Amino acid sequence: MLLDISITTEAGVYCIVLIYKLLILTCTQLDKAHYHCLLRFLREDFRYVCAEGAKYRERFFENQLETWKVSLCSVIFTFGIAVGMSSFALLSLFYYLMMRTPGDDSQRPLLVPFWFWDLDFGKTPIYEIALNFSNFCFVTYAYNYVFMIQTQVVWVRQIATKADLVIWAIEDLLQDINPATNEEEKAHYAELIKYRMREIVSQHHSMYTLMEAYAGVYKKLLMYEQKLCGPVVCLTAYCTAEKLDEGEFNAILVLLCGATVTLVYIPCYLCTFLGLKVRSVSDACWNISFWNAGREIRPYLVLIMQRSLRPLPLQAPGFEEISIQTFSTKMTNAYSLFNMLRQTSI
Repeated sequence: MLLDISITTEAGVYCIVLIYKLLILTCTQLDKAHYHCLLRFLREDFRYVCAEGAKYRERFFENQLETWKVSLCSVIFTFGIAVGMSSFALLSLFYYLMMRTPGDDSQRPLLVPFWFWDLDFGKTPIYEIALNFSNFCFVTYAYNYVFMIQTQVVWVRQIATKADLVIWAIEDLLQDINPATNEEEKAHYAELIKYRMREIVSQHHSMYTLMEAYAGVYKKLLMYEQKLCGPVVCLTAYCTAEKLDEGEFNAILVLLCGATVTLVYIPCYLCTFLGLKVRSVSDACWNISFWNAGREIRPYLVLIMQRSLRPLPLQAPGFEEISIQTFSTKMTNAYSLFNMLRQTSI
């Protein structure tokens, strides 16, 4: 059994997936302070739009509604994969019981590879234990992954919402500011601009604090995904093709391949979206006549523009940028490796 390339490759894929689960659990346990930071900023933003930033309330809650919709879709998709895997395992068993004839030497299907020296996993009660254990693992892994992907969606969307708050405040920075006709108006306008600028700087700083907390939790997970998503997609596709050549169809591998592609694409899209949103803060500064705003606040606007153009704090030496372009490159490499394996006689 160990020399069966298809089985060995499939087992390797599950090992990679289980190691990722351990990494998710470890990051969740060790980075609780960053999760608390997210909750604190969520409360602060809700209080802000209900008090000082009341004029942004409608647009703010429109963003929150979109976040809820995206989170709900990610939860349904992730749990749907687990339900699909468990359902196919049970349907395969029902099909076997309906089609088998007494006296044949066929064994009940076990779609996840198990091995323990000379133990026969086709006998009762070992088969039942293995089948229930695999289905339990499908559901618990999905539950754990749902927390990770849903929190990531909420986190990125909250950073983007903070960027929107900064952009809206910048657009309103010089609103109702007219050329002063006397010293009293000049002092009034100066105090009004300073107050608005104080809000902009505070929101911009909190946006980067929240972004650093996000990087502290998800940077390791994103790096792991970047390095191993290609091999997982390639190996699952290879195992599926090998089993089809043998006249078998393993829907669990097909679902795992599709889930890997989709659930790796989501973080890449989120990071691309986040990078564009943060850089749009600089564009908002250019859209106002900040050169007429006065020497007191002009340096702050320049610093905000410069900081907004920096790369996201998600890069690490030896790794590529987390983006849709990188995702496309990884999938292309996975397809090339799949073709190479199919053309090689192992």
